[in-house]
Amino acid sequence: MPGVNPVARTLLLTLFALVLAGLVIVGVQRIVERQQTVEEINRLREDLYRSRLTADRCRGALQTSEAALRTLRGTIDSLRSEVGDYETASGQVPQALYDEYLGVFDEYNDSVQVWEGRERRLRSAEASCRATIERHNALSDTLQTLLDAAGIETS
Repeated sequence: MPGVNPVARTLLLTLFALVLAGLVIVGVQRIVERQQTVEEINRLREDLYRSRLTADRCRGALQTSEAALRTLRGTIDSLRSEVGDYETASGQVPQALYDEYLGVFDEYNDSVQVWEGRERRLRSAEASCRATIERHNALSDTLQTLLDAAGIETS
């Protein structure tokens, strides 16, 4: 730059270098932030996938347990009816059938105890599944918020 004062020239070059360095720093920060966002999105997607598998397995196990409980309920109802068939109109069981009646009655009582235990476990499993599904939904919401903030459209 002929005719420019050397001090002014040095100041202009320094100013240019500072502006350029600032732009480079801002650019690098944006690249790092974008990379961190991409990594967070990928991590959340993986967590969401695992959470979905867990929730689906949980639902399947609940359906199987519920079906088994309904089947057991049918058995109990049948045994209750059979116990009732032994009783006469006065509520008594004929002496000749009493041993047979006791066998069916004991089987009925045992089945009711089994049903109660299974029913408690099913309620506990339902609560656990509910927590799993809520976690899945929270992960999904977090991922969607992050995608929206990053300007990534989902359909």
